[in-house]
Amino acid sequence: MDEQTTDPRLPQHTIGFGGPEHATPAELRTELPDDLRMEFEEEYQAALNEANVNGSLQALAEMLPPWQGELARRRSPDRPEMEETIRRLDTGLPADRAQWGDPG
Repeated sequence: MDEQTTDPRLPQHTIGFGGPEHATPAELRTELPDDLRMEFEEEYQAALNEANVNGSLQALAEMLPPWQGELARRRSPDRPEMEETIRRLDTGLPADRAQWGDPG
């Protein structure tokens, strides 16, 4: 295999399904809020169409993981703390809870 050829078995080309980190498209449709569900569905259908036209699952392998990650974050029992950490990072505050200055 020459250096220009991409091995389709590499992890970045794997489509994970099942378990808490790899929600299926059906789970994504069920659990995402309406606005995100519509966005997911548009991206999913476009990826499926590309797969049908080109015979490649690459678009699907690239579009699913971010959505699966979104749902995993939404399912997380640590979501409120994680959202606070993200909010703090976005505003330039320390992300380390020990530096927050609150007893939490």
